[in-house]
Amino acid sequence: METVSPATPSTKSVSVPSAHKRILLGAHVSEKAASVGGSGTYTFRVTMKATKGEISEAIRTHYGIKPVAVRVINIEGKRVRFGKYLGKRNDWKKAFVTLPEGKHIDIHSGI
Repeated sequence: METVSPATPSTKSVSVPSAHKRILLGAHVSEKAASVGGSGTYTFRVTMKATKGEISEAIRTHYGIKPVAVRVINIEGKRVRFGKYLGKRNDWKKAFVTLPEGKHIDIHSGI
């Protein structure tokens, strides 16, 4: 007859990369982004699978400011020609992040 010893918990540590670095791909700089930037709204390119909650948490973790609102929009890639072949650019997701009154971030550094 065998005796079964109680299972001991594993002490293996797992390194998890920073979630916010995988969610925020970079600041989206355009004329429209510059015009809404004056009202405390900033525009970012984010991963296609990112949710509003994950984007908000990534902004809070990376910049130390909790956003008031996060709006997202899926952008479909444009149809393009590569010589005689037709192709399509990748789809991507854009996030509009609104910060509280009096708070601002420098989007040109840190991403």
